[in-house]
This record gives sequence, structure tokens and C-alpha cells, in this order.
Amino acid sequence: MRTIVFLSLFLAVTVPACGQSIPSGFEKAPSGLVYKFHRKTPGLPPARIGDIVTANMQYYIDDSLLFDSRYMGREMLFPLMEPTFQGDFYEGMLMMTAGDSASFICRADSIFKRMFMVREMPSFVKSNSVVRFEVGMIRFQTQEAFERERQDAMQAMIAQSTEALNEYLAAKGITVKPTASGLYYVEQKKGTGLTPRAGQAVKVHYKGTLLDGTKFDSSYDRGQPFEFTLGMGQVIKGWDEGIALMQEGGKAMLILPQHLAYGERQAGAIPPFSPLVFEVELIEIVK
Repeated sequence: MRTIVFLSLFLAVTVPACGQSIPSGFEKAPSGLVYKFHRKTPGLPPARIGDIVTANMQYYIDDSLLFDSRYMGREMLFPLMEPTFQGDFYEGMLMMTAGDSASFICRADSIFKRMFMVREMPSFVKSNSVVRFEVGMIRFQTQEAFERERQDAMQAMIAQSTEALNEYLAAKGITVKPTASGLYYVEQKKGTGLTPRAGQAVKVHYKGTLLDGTKFDSSYDRGQPFEFTLGMGQVIKGWDEGIALMQEGGKAMLILPQHLAYGERQAGAIPPFSPLVFEVELIEIVK
């Protein structure tokens, strides 16, 4: 988690103390942290080390905006780590509670030289440059609570996915029994050739859609069959299983529950936890 935070917020998270002059309205903590609260929510406990923080953040250098979490389309989500030295940015975060907003200021050379140990300053940073961080604390929660919430949300999405798949099967009048893994294999044209084995390369034509019929991919549109090696994990699980049931020249519909497709991952236009429908034609087993 520390690596994720440093990589995603390299220029916008950790602010060491630096001893610059204090602007009007700002305060300086005994550690040297320079800060100003714009909104302070009374009566609530502050965040603690290890909590998962949800916040909006903007980063300025010499009053020029360099980073704004709002441009990402979502709030920042990161673990609140123990300050590495007096005046660390995380010291300021430990003063905040849900609903608070605050500013933190420091010299740019202190950020790069003391925190990131760079030998040469970036060309856009002047020797007297000042950075300012604007932070709006939305909420924070323990790692245990965060994980419980994440798991609950995942289970709810899986349940919705399963319900949607069952409604699709009923609406289409599909009565075939699923395989042990949950794959629905609907043969549309029986092939007359061989059945492929794991390790063999196959060529297929296909069209992939969401349950609502939205097409997200098609080899027919490209005018070129797709080739891959069966059973080697080069494709999603439902494909490795479904195409192994076909014969050359055959056509089938593969209806994949979310766990045989992309699961919780977003895959291009495919939302997380999406069941998928493929019309597949096994062109040939590549000798």
C-alpha cells in the first residue's frame, strides 16, 4: 500500500517541515508543520495511523495547479501512514477528521531532497518554490472496516450479476444445464472435425456481448479469426472450457457467469462482475 501511495501521489502527498515563512492565517506546529484549517468539525475523533482515508486533494507549486484528484473522477483512497519525520504531511492528516478541510505548505526543495532523496531538482522547481496542498477529508475507516465494506460490496455485485444472468436465461428460454464450473454451453451447429486438446492452437471467429446485447468485441468485424493456444490461460476461463467442447466447423453460444469472464476487473467496455455471451465458431485446429 505504501508503494501505491508513493507512486500515485509522488508529487502530491508527503510534505516535510521546512521552515519557510508563515503566510497570514496559517499556523506552525511545534514540529514545524505549517497548516491552516478552513473547516473543522467539532466533537469527532481524528484519523489514526493505519486508517484508510478517502479525501479530495489538490497540489499547487507557486500557486500553479499541478494535480487535482477531482480530474480523476473519484476521490483519493490511501492508507494513513506513520510520519517519517517531524512535520511530515501525515502529521497534518492525523489532525483531521471527517468533514475537515485544510491547507499544508512547504518549500519544494524540502519535499524532493528530504523525502524523495533526489540528487537534482526537477527543472520546473525553483530554489525558492513553495508547495501548497489542499485536502478535504471525506472519511476514514480502519483497514478491517474497509475490507468488510469492500467484501460486502463485492458480494452484493456478485448477487446482482447472478440475478441478471438468471433473468437472461429465462428470457431467452435457455434450459441447458450449466457445467460444474457454471458455463452454459449452447450448441448451435455441430462440427464435423476434431475436438481440440489443451496445448493445441485454434482459430475461432466470435462476437462478444453483454447480457443487454451491447457488443464489445467481434473478430467478424475485423475480418480475421482469433488464434490462441487452448488451455494455457491465454484467454478467459470460460473460453478455455467452452471451446474445448467444440469440434472443427461447429458453432456454439458460450454464456459465462462473471467468475468465468473478467470477475471484478474492468475490461474496456465490460463492467466488473459482468456475465458475458459469446457466439463462437471453431474454424480450425492449427496443425
